[in-house]
Amino acid sequence: MSRPLSTPSISYQRPRIGPNVQFRTLAGYEWNRVELAIPHLPQELDGVRMIHLSDLHLRRRWPAELGEALDRINAVPPDLVLFTGDFVDNKKDHRPALPLVERLIKTLRPTTGIFACIGNHDGDMLAPRLMALGVRVLMNERIEMTVRHQPLELIGLAAADRIDLDERFIHAVPAKRPGVPRIVLCHYPDLLRIARPMHPDLYLAGHTHGGQICLPNERALMSHDTFPKRMCKGAHDFEGTCLVVSRGFGFTTIPLRVFCPAEVVEIELRMKAER
Repeated sequence: MSRPLSTPSISYQRPRIGPNVQFRTLAGYEWNRVELAIPHLPQELDGVRMIHLSDLHLRRRWPAELGEALDRINAVPPDLVLFTGDFVDNKKDHRPALPLVERLIKTLRPTTGIFACIGNHDGDMLAPRLMALGVRVLMNERIEMTVRHQPLELIGLAAADRIDLDERFIHAVPAKRPGVPRIVLCHYPDLLRIARPMHPDLYLAGHTHGGQICLPNERALMSHDTFPKRMCKGAHDFEGTCLVVSRGFGFTTIPLRVFCPAEVVEIELRMKAER
């Protein structure tokens, strides 16, 4: 059965498979791409590019691979840079990582802006620091912005914990307008079940690290999420919404990734061909 024209079409491109093991290094991280074809997308928004980063878990040491990734991002500046939380690793004391967070944000040069939601390692106290650096942090908040002279919606859900999600906010969000892309940022993938009434075209999440330590078939042993384990990484169609779950660009607990390399995700909006 063919997909209806009213839903997006997803193309997930993983051009290079990263190393089987990353220990105390992110060398060999992947740069993966998602093309999302949206019905009624204005021609001006065809080709809009976004970089999705998540779960950096910055500590005291600047990762050399992060510097390399930022150079590549800035070589062809995207329209938007979108973070889905866990900038820092230490839940109790952000101070050692703050110089690295500042370096990260000040290095990025998107043409439109940097936007973020907060993760469970960040806590609410990191948000003011990020906003002082020029990041628009969205916590149960909706904004309509202009990209290439056309409207685009960004919605940030929850904050430090799943319980911060206010379902009253979701039901108060205005109906989606045709041709205006609606993008949701949320640290937790499985909150998409609750967010579905907003009918987002794109839902970006992190938190799972793709499992971080996986079997040789890349199946996660644990995902800390209630979606099926196959959905703890990559791009998926969930009831007409494109769910993109980042494997993250860092470590937590132990500095080891097995069959689950770190990644940067580049997302490009495309016009969906009419039939």
